[in-house]
Amino acid sequence: MKALVLAGGYARRLAPITDFVAKPLLPLGEKLVIDWVIDKIKEINVDEVAVSTNNYYKKEFEYWSKCRAENIKLIIEPTHGEEEKFGAIAGINYAMDMMGDDDYIIVGGDNVFDFSMKEFFEFYNKVKAPVLAVYDVKDREKAKRYGVVKINDEGRVVKMQEKPQNPESTLASTACYIFPKGTKKLIEEYLGEKNNPDSPGYFLAWLSRNHEVYAYPFSGLWKDIGNLDEYRSVFNQFL
Repeated sequence: MKALVLAGGYARRLAPITDFVAKPLLPLGEKLVIDWVIDKIKEINVDEVAVSTNNYYKKEFEYWSKCRAENIKLIIEPTHGEEEKFGAIAGINYAMDMMGDDDYIIVGGDNVFDFSMKEFFEFYNKVKAPVLAVYDVKDREKAKRYGVVKINDEGRVVKMQEKPQNPESTLASTACYIFPKGTKKLIEEYLGEKNNPDSPGYFLAWLSRNHEVYAYPFSGLWKDIGNLDEYRSVFNQFL
């Protein structure tokens, strides 16, 4: 299994602080945001860890990677601004071109959570199908801001809606996935149909209509750092 951390965005909603520092490299307690993500991934055995970013933040990530004890592969998308960015799904496909087809755990570089990666991986091994981690935000108004997941009694995804006006559940899709080997061909098929190359939720919704996709519900801490207010909120929690 390989691990891929997504850090290819430009985080314009956190400007001006992200004019010079990538969102995953912002401080959070005694570590950087991305360090919390990498340390969670290390709870399971993976053959390779890679971080996908862009040319604009290349030097910052190179410096960060040198400060880590383990070897982390950097995959640099050839973009320099928001108007050029690949989007998350196209970025995953680009990274998989570099890393090869395999089982993958894929995590957003700005996703802060405290659930057990071991239990997440055990759930994946039980269902042997694509899995996404979901968090109950317990409020349908709040759910409008996220990809919303509806599941059956077995945990299989029966419907996904990206930022719906009328959410059918309060389960929010987080940027944490496990994909089995062979998913790359499905990503290429999805992109070949000219579907949205950005939010992974669009791909998971497309995938769930024709394949088994499962949700792993978790509780505890989850923060999706999307704007300055959310960053301040989670920053204060870690003081």
